[in-house]
Amino acid sequence: MLPALVVALVLQQAAPGQVVWQTPPPPEPVAAEAPAAIPAIPDWARADPYGYERSECSPLIRKADESMEACQVRVRAALAAHLGDDLPVGLAGTSAAEQCRQEAAGDRYALQCGAPSRSGPATSRLVEQVCETRPRARAEGGVTWTEECRPGDGSEPSREGLRIRLGGDDD
Repeated sequence: MLPALVVALVLQQAAPGQVVWQTPPPPEPVAAEAPAAIPAIPDWARADPYGYERSECSPLIRKADESMEACQVRVRAALAAHLGDDLPVGLAGTSAAEQCRQEAAGDRYALQCGAPSRSGPATSRLVEQVCETRPRARAEGGVTWTEECRPGDGSEPSREGLRIRLGGDDD
């Protein structure tokens, strides 16, 4: 009975057609924080910034609640502050999303990051082969299996072994 009484009181207080708007008070101005102090880095970090990043962001060293990405952002910011223009391009604060693209159509998880791989046409032409596996008797007794392959178009098979071409076709 008590919940029904509370609902009735709320309905009586809200007159139909009356809406009371209350404007929220303006937000208090936020005091400008002092810029965070640049963390110190050891002297060897200037000589090997990649090694410094690996050592600081190792799962054995970094804080348990800090992700790998957060650690890299923190360390790269410190390196950028100390090294300035001497910071290697690989450690510059570019977004990883800018450097990655989808590798395979239809697979939203396959990403290719970094410079695109450049694959050109194969230098040697591929020839279809016909291979046959045959048993051969061994001198010691028993049987061994050998595979003989020849080009499928009926041409002469290439000679096995190392060949060095010096200026043109030596066939």
